[in-house]
Amino acid sequence: MSRPFKRDKVVLIPKRLLLGLVLLLSAPFVTAQNNVGELLDGGAKKLSAEEFRQDVVQRTVVGPSQSGWRLELMYANSGTIQGRAEVLTVAGGAGGSAIAPLDGVWNIDESGRTCASIVVGRIFLPFRCEFWFKYKDDYFLAVSEDRNAKVLRRTVKQ
Repeated sequence: MSRPFKRDKVVLIPKRLLLGLVLLLSAPFVTAQNNVGELLDGGAKKLSAEEFRQDVVQRTVVGPSQSGWRLELMYANSGTIQGRAEVLTVAGGAGGSAIAPLDGVWNIDESGRTCASIVVGRIFLPFRCEFWFKYKDDYFLAVSEDRNAKVLRRTVKQ
């Protein structure tokens, strides 16, 4: 049995997505698995700008954002970022997820940090600069070289 088309249901979906994004942005930073000191002690090394261009650029990178989204993106040679984010949605008390497009620009600053400005859907994320570290086959991002700085893991798809 088919249900009649309800216009109000279609209009509410973007509001639910926005509410989910707001809730995730206000969530505590819980996705860090290590800190910079633990990585360095374990044998990780900081990537140089050239190593970042060689190992990461033009490859699909996957990992969590600070607020828990699942990101899949690519840093292009042209200085752009393309990808998608899987974000949590809140629909009448039940959780779900939605895929939102991800676009942005990136560059490498004079201290070797990769800096990016990213838009997820219609949400502009804060401009962010991060150091990249490599440990075994995984990569990690940190906003500082401080040993206590939290890191986020990234995996490069082959």
